[in-house]
Amino acid sequence: VGSEMCIREDIHVVFTKTAETADHYIEKFAHENGKKYNVTVATSDGVEQVIIRGQGCLLISAREFEKEIAAMEEHLRENYLNKTY
Repeated sequence: VGSEMCIREDIHVVFTKTAETADHYIEKFAHENGKKYNVTVATSDGVEQVIIRGQGCLLISAREFEKEIAAMEEHLRENYLNKTY
């Protein structure tokens, strides 16, 4: 059985069901939600990128997503270290 974990109100991590691929889940989710909501998918798979764009979703490569996460971590670290108590 698949499950979902909510990181924030707008970020959800999904663990797919047995025998369900992540690509299949993403394609189905994009089809059902891509034109109704602001959905961004992180993938570097060329075929998935074409499908995702065709469903109206925004796209970010896995490498770009990793860079954004690292930059945010650094920003948060700097803010924490510069905080005066």
